[in-house]
Amino acid sequence: MKNAAKVQAPSGAAEDAGWRQFPKFEEILSSPEPPTPLLAKVEKTCRQLNDVLQSGSETDQSRARVAMAAYGRSLDLLRILTDARNKAAQA
Repeated sequence: MKNAAKVQAPSGAAEDAGWRQFPKFEEILSSPEPPTPLLAKVEKTCRQLNDVLQSGSETDQSRARVAMAAYGRSLDLLRILTDARNKAAQA
């Protein structure tokens, strides 16, 4: 990841974020049921990444650690958003 080019958002992108729509996120968050198929894919991918952590090259292990951290953060965000949605529905 050291050689990855830094990506900058186009000017004005921060102001444009309010009007953007994210249909998949909206679909997941609007459903009262957990996104089981999505979670199954994440689990499968994390198992594969764990295999890489156990037996991959040093470079692959480093990339797998970064990917696992990203999946973990995504799942944390999903939990935070669904908790907020559930609290709002109860209010």
